[in-house]
Amino acid sequence: MKQTGTAVVDHHQFVVGSQTAETYEPSETGSVIEVGPNFVTIMTGIAYGPVSLTVEVLDNEPDEFDDSTAWEVVEEATIKVSKPVRVITMDGELLPDFARVSITKGMNTFRVSAQGRDLNWDLTVTEPTESYLVQVWKVTQAAAMRRLHKADTAWNDEIVTHAVRNFWDPDPAGDATLYLKYGYEQMATWAKEEAIRWGGRPPTDTLRGQYYAQEFAGHDRMLVDALVRCRAPKLRRIAAWSARRAYTIAGLAEIEWVRAGLDAMDNADPLPYPFDDHAGAHVWEAFQSEHRIELSTTDDNGETKASAALIASRALIDASIEKPLSAVFNSLRTAALTDGSDYLQLITDLRREFFPKLAPADQYERWIGHSL
Repeated sequence: MKQTGTAVVDHHQFVVGSQTAETYEPSETGSVIEVGPNFVTIMTGIAYGPVSLTVEVLDNEPDEFDDSTAWEVVEEATIKVSKPVRVITMDGELLPDFARVSITKGMNTFRVSAQGRDLNWDLTVTEPTESYLVQVWKVTQAAAMRRLHKADTAWNDEIVTHAVRNFWDPDPAGDATLYLKYGYEQMATWAKEEAIRWGGRPPTDTLRGQYYAQEFAGHDRMLVDALVRCRAPKLRRIAAWSARRAYTIAGLAEIEWVRAGLDAMDNADPLPYPFDDHAGAHVWEAFQSEHRIELSTTDDNGETKASAALIASRALIDASIEKPLSAVFNSLRTAALTDGSDYLQLITDLRREFFPKLAPADQYERWIGHSL
């Protein structure tokens, strides 16, 4: 079976593998491929844009590589395949030119050949200037990555095999002071408990640095990982969507000055008063002086509590935080709290709006279950 079409490159990469593969945990890295269970990441010369790709499933191992061909780099590696393999972007989105790669589960060798990687190094292109051939065949035994040919200068490093360790084991390059103080068993227990809080896997440094990310990871870690992979423009659109959702739920979106702020956020324009004050003082003053906004409500027991409008008040301030990923998690949390902490409905709507092709949350492979 042979498929030919266009792949979309993002950050010098695209993937032939499962949508749920952990591409940030490679077992081996070469010049044109980086591999791990259920994925082959292909490393390109261009930073962004289209490349030409052919994917070919073979009945048998091909003949020995002939280095007189036009291919400028050729590498192959054997990986374990347990999930459907597609051609996808770094965001996990399926590329329409390619159907599911018809290979069986088990050990498969992927040979990747490339040419043109030196032509537009680290640039953005609008037409393909690089070509790739991915050949796949079934094998019975694992084999280390090998380089069959290298004539270009892109990613000009030797093959690296990455050490594999349990996520609760101490990092050999890290500080072992806590392991010495509390002992291995206690540190391992804490690491596993943290992984459970983060949806079944330990957080990356990027996630750990996001104060509110854990609230979403416990519900849908796959979605949280997809958010981390997003580029800034998409993150900004999600943040704007979250702010509009919060104000809409609170019944504020049609107030003239609120609508002006939402429209500015949608258009990536500077936010008008009172949302131009990132400390939020102007927003608080505006909300207090606006007769159409109630800042508190009284329940059936006579107890006073914050209104949805008060909870939503900082939505645009959250959405305009300087770091796009922080803006997303902060504004999503505000939207969830405004809707009575209905995280599941928010996640459902967010997936439908921005990640319609992302695999369902229940297909996420946890490293550890919901409890120890």
